[in-house]
Amino acid sequence: MQLLLVRHGEPLAVTDQAGGADPELSPQGHTQAAALGAWAAGLTGEKVVEVVVSGMRRAQETAAPAAAALGLEPVVDPDLAEFDVGRPSYRPVHERLGSEDPDWQRITAGYLPEFVDAEAFTARVRGAFGRIVERHRDAGRESVLVVCHAGVINTYLALQLGLDKPLYFPLDHAGLSRVLVSRGGRVRVRSVNETGHVTEVL
Repeated sequence: MQLLLVRHGEPLAVTDQAGGADPELSPQGHTQAAALGAWAAGLTGEKVVEVVVSGMRRAQETAAPAAAALGLEPVVDPDLAEFDVGRPSYRPVHERLGSEDPDWQRITAGYLPEFVDAEAFTARVRGAFGRIVERHRDAGRESVLVVCHAGVINTYLALQLGLDKPLYFPLDHAGLSRVLVSRGGRVRVRSVNETGHVTEVL
């Protein structure tokens, strides 16, 4: 089977307690989601049998056009939520570049912020992907589209590649990474952060 891992599109900033760290997509993010949907509609030779999405709004809105194009109802897995789930505010990456914020400094160095229980987060990510693989262990050449978050994807890739930093790869909004899983459970990272399907809207 093949896992198609997609980071959500560009979100809005949310600075109030009510919105928390669960913003909707920005207009640019919706354009990126539409591009992902167009890509999914044009897939040939790759049979996507399931769309799995985190419970956070920015991931669900990103996945919606692709799921519609594929004729699939997204399966929500709350364990695919980003490490900032439940935080009181959200500041998009493009607004944090060059920031002296300690959490951002840790992220750019490849580590999870201090407020994250890294062991628990890693276990949550491992469990979420483990369930997906278990459901489709005998799927052969079929694919599962997983739309979630940069921290989640990075952590999963780091686990498979044996990296010492959980946040190793810079991932673009709506960027695609491919992971192959054999029937015997052997995992191979095939690509990281493909952007050809969204180049014009990044």
